[in-house]
Amino acid sequence: PKGIKHGTDFRMTLLTSGLSLALAPIFSLQAAGESAIAIKNDAPETWVVEYPQSISPFIQDYRRCLNVVDRRVTGMPDFEVQHRADVVRCEKVSGEAQAGATRVLANRGSYDEYTADDIAPTFEHIGRIHIARGADLDKQFAMRLQGAERAQGEYERTRPKGLVIELRDASVVKARAEVAGQKDGSE
Repeated sequence: PKGIKHGTDFRMTLLTSGLSLALAPIFSLQAAGESAIAIKNDAPETWVVEYPQSISPFIQDYRRCLNVVDRRVTGMPDFEVQHRADVVRCEKVSGEAQAGATRVLANRGSYDEYTADDIAPTFEHIGRIHIARGADLDKQFAMRLQGAERAQGEYERTRPKGLVIELRDASVVKARAEVAGQKDGSE
């Protein structure tokens, strides 16, 4: 879509993570005994969608359809698949929203910066952003699972083998002292 230059329009920035979706892997990891840590992304990705403010209710309807759904945390990184299914599930809402946005743009007169031809690509872009969110969650989830597997492997490698019990009652302490004294005296 073309850039927006008029004062009545604004730029809408959509970030690549939703709060509820970002928390889903954390809740899953807590159930598995893992704690979440902050990870700095060295190559952050920001998606920008520009459109006139007058069509924002239609954009919001489509985004609401994409985002308002129960996510299944299955222990496998399958958020991208779920997000792709959302785009298919919301095709009807997208079509209705695009028709409404086209009507609004047609009623406002001549405006060369953003035309009815820009509406469909805008909605497609929003769908791609939604799928990219799912893919990003999958990457984060897979990375945390790999970290948990490494930690489990390290624990298994370094843990004591067998059962180790040490009794510290008076008879054991006395016997050890006697054994130590005999070794010192017999040498």
